[in-house]
Amino acid sequence: MEHVISHGTTFATLKVHCGAGECVRAQPDSMLCMTPGFEVVAEMGTQMTGNAKVGKAVRSFFAGESFFTAVYTAKRDGQWIELAPRDIGEIRQLSPTDEHRWLLASGAFLACLGNVRFELKYAGVKGLFAMRGLFFMRTVGSGTIFLASHGAVVEQDLPEGERFVIDNRNVLAFTDGMPFESVTVTKSVRHAWFSGEGFVVRFTGPGKVLYQTRSRPSAGFLRNMIGAMT
Repeated sequence: MEHVISHGTTFATLKVHCGAGECVRAQPDSMLCMTPGFEVVAEMGTQMTGNAKVGKAVRSFFAGESFFTAVYTAKRDGQWIELAPRDIGEIRQLSPTDEHRWLLASGAFLACLGNVRFELKYAGVKGLFAMRGLFFMRTVGSGTIFLASHGAVVEQDLPEGERFVIDNRNVLAFTDGMPFESVTVTKSVRHAWFSGEGFVVRFTGPGKVLYQTRSRPSAGFLRNMIGAMT
């Protein structure tokens, strides 16, 4: 398969060329246009691993991802599909392996190619406040994944022991195993309210983190809490 990201960093789209039998897994409603030689099916979850796929798919919904994944399989050679994220922003490509895994924050997943799949990683209460979700999507296997941002994507490399703070609404993805914690940067609720700065995420290297320059609207505290009970 070949792919190209077009239309700059503001109105980015992803175009994937497929041969017979090759498939693209994507977030539902992200298809912009395609040639007619595709078979389209809906799979429960985002190619999740593990036995309790139904429960995991439900939890993925409350983690910011769709309950279903749209799978586009080319029935013959020479087919292509173009995907457009729901937000105005950039599309960033990552190439995970079993030795180099990524954790994706809520709403970051757009599509994946190859043998990469995902498992849900429980983040506990610190994930609820740090990423607005109780679960992360962790990559398993090798392949190509595409992240969709709100605004531009910035990549920050952290050497051993270096700390870096990001607003919790702007985190897209970070390398698996890198320590992080949810903290406040103000001394009181009053200061947090009037300054607009509530919870932030503090990462400690070594590792790499990707963040977006604009934040998506919050899905709400109650929806995130329901995810803990699924």
